[in-house]
Amino acid sequence: MLARMLGDGAVEYPGRGVAVGRDLEGVPFFSYWLTGRSRASQARELVVGEREIVVRDTSGGAVDDLRHYTAAVRGDDWVIVGNGTQVAELAAVREVQPDLQVALRGLTYEPDPPIHTPRITAGATIADAGLTDVVIGSARACDGAPELTEHPSLYAVRVAAGTALTTTTYAGTADHVTINGRPETVAVALPWSAITEHLWQSLQPSLRVAAITVRLDGAGFSGAVQRSRTA
Repeated sequence: MLARMLGDGAVEYPGRGVAVGRDLEGVPFFSYWLTGRSRASQARELVVGEREIVVRDTSGGAVDDLRHYTAAVRGDDWVIVGNGTQVAELAAVREVQPDLQVALRGLTYEPDPPIHTPRITAGATIADAGLTDVVIGSARACDGAPELTEHPSLYAVRVAAGTALTTTTYAGTADHVTINGRPETVAVALPWSAITEHLWQSLQPSLRVAAITVRLDGAGFSGAVQRSRTA
């Protein structure tokens, strides 16, 4: 079940999360979700365009690159999604560096000491048969040596139906934040259209910000299913 990436409620504060895969019927999708502890982190919404999804401030305050960014970009036959400004940067250079695993090695974790939030990113080529060259990875501080960055990632030539690759930025509680950024493969026992609600109900109500699932066998991001605390 997709909730495994949230620990079926065991992980109180997953931070931001991403999953890319195929539901039981073989429909390709990605999901992205946000949680937040502070008022500024909670004052955000997802704005869905045809080729971009943006995390936008709702408070009227200053723009902060760590909180406000393009979370997903769609090309004609590819998608990149993640938790920061690296998404737009990687999309801009994809033509010359289509290998996302290699491109991720140029990233470091977010400049937010003492947490050192991982930059999590997923990408895939969208083909007639579903998804190919699926990658999910992160730039995270090494455990015990935060001055160093490591880049754990998973790659699949193809993703089987009922399977997704996923990771989250955190794995602890709101009071004791623990970084994650370690990708894993999980089972998906839901149709793509039910995943957003499942994620939303799995998140701690006081920390929820937004969640979205996008079907990837269309031309753009229209038809996405989302939930938001501002709705």
